[in-house]
Amino acid sequence: MISLIIGALALIALGWLIIKGYNAKGVLFGMGILLLVIAFFMGKPIIKAPSGNLISDLNNYIYGLFESRGGNLGMIIMALIGFSAYMSHIGANDVIIRVLYKPLRYIRSPYLLMIGGYLIGSMMAFAIHSATALGVFLMATLFPIMTRLGISAPSAAAVCATTAILNLSPTAADIILAAEKANAELIGFSFGVILPMSLVAMVFVAVAHFFWQRFCDKQEGLIAQTSNQTINVENLNLNTNAPLFYFVLPFLPIIGLFIFNGEIAAKISLGGLIILTIILSAIIEFFRTFSAAKVYEGLEVCYKGMAEAFSAVVVLLVAAGIFAHSLSSIGFIEALIDSVQNVGNAATLMMFALVIITLLVAIASGSGNAAFFAFVEIAPKLAAQMGINPIYLIAPMMQVSNIGRAMSPVSGVTVAVAGAANLSPLLLAKRISVPSLVGVAVIVIYTMVLIPQ
Repeated sequence: MISLIIGALALIALGWLIIKGYNAKGVLFGMGILLLVIAFFMGKPIIKAPSGNLISDLNNYIYGLFESRGGNLGMIIMALIGFSAYMSHIGANDVIIRVLYKPLRYIRSPYLLMIGGYLIGSMMAFAIHSATALGVFLMATLFPIMTRLGISAPSAAAVCATTAILNLSPTAADIILAAEKANAELIGFSFGVILPMSLVAMVFVAVAHFFWQRFCDKQEGLIAQTSNQTINVENLNLNTNAPLFYFVLPFLPIIGLFIFNGEIAAKISLGGLIILTIILSAIIEFFRTFSAAKVYEGLEVCYKGMAEAFSAVVVLLVAAGIFAHSLSSIGFIEALIDSVQNVGNAATLMMFALVIITLLVAIASGSGNAAFFAFVEIAPKLAAQMGINPIYLIAPMMQVSNIGRAMSPVSGVTVAVAGAANLSPLLLAKRISVPSLVGVAVIVIYTMVLIPQ
């Protein structure tokens, strides 16, 4: 009980301080370190192999997080944001707007364009399984296009942060684990249960985005920027010197994921594909301008974008990671898990309980996998004891774990997208909340109606 109280107070304090305008990175760092100190004096280990010395364990953990977040995911984020800056510098993003202008110029509502962006981004989840990597990739490609076409920055960021809340790919780690625990064949489980559920929910989430983002824009005084006026390309100050084929450059990394997958061609990681695209773009720029000085000047824009990404996004990811780990260290996550053990035996009530607690843990910890992996272990046993279909419990749990991750202001995808858009993570979480809750409702209803008990 004490762990639940401490964790709840920390979450309330975190939200209040961010609302009051305190720096999110500083608040997350400070609150996370405070909770880790409390955990230490409660006799709980704050690292896997504790030395017994608070100063040693705490600082080694923080530096280790900088190493892991800065060296792996952080490098991908820095490369993607540097890539975005370079694509804007050479005019590739402007070419996309020029190409899209003609078929889109008669669409009077940018919010309809926003829905299309959400659906396109969601389909990319087939290739990019990491919510944070996909969110940052879309911030590097889709976000500047949407904002230039009249969509407000918070609305566009909310779309980019929610494209991975519904599972589509059968190769995602959580789908593979879910199929195993449900004792189901992977392809049948993926395409017969998860994919239809996700596609139905996706439609409702897209509609919710349309109405909720428009409402929020009006409340925040942004409606004037996104009013129902015909989009005028002449007012966008586009770079008209870039050739038409530059249209494909921002999308080369996603195309490369399907080609350099280890089967068609030798496998290249997403980060490697970003670097490859930057190199190819620089070579193309040289032959277009015949000026090495201009090419080097453009690459300097890329490098500065990477540096800004470290201070704005990577450090925020580290701070969020410390806070999420501190919640686990004090026993808050375990206490939440234990609280569902006394739920009644009715199948629907059990499904509701597991969905709610998985959602809460994902929101509190900022990790969908942490929440789902913890609960999926008990779901088959509960299903066997109750004599029900384990898929009835496991499928909605898996889905809401991803939705809860996006709703969390301390999750990797939320802080990364918020940092890239220069927004408060709490503001972005608000923008994400209603479409995500609509997704949860659709998942639950779909389970009750279409998945046999």
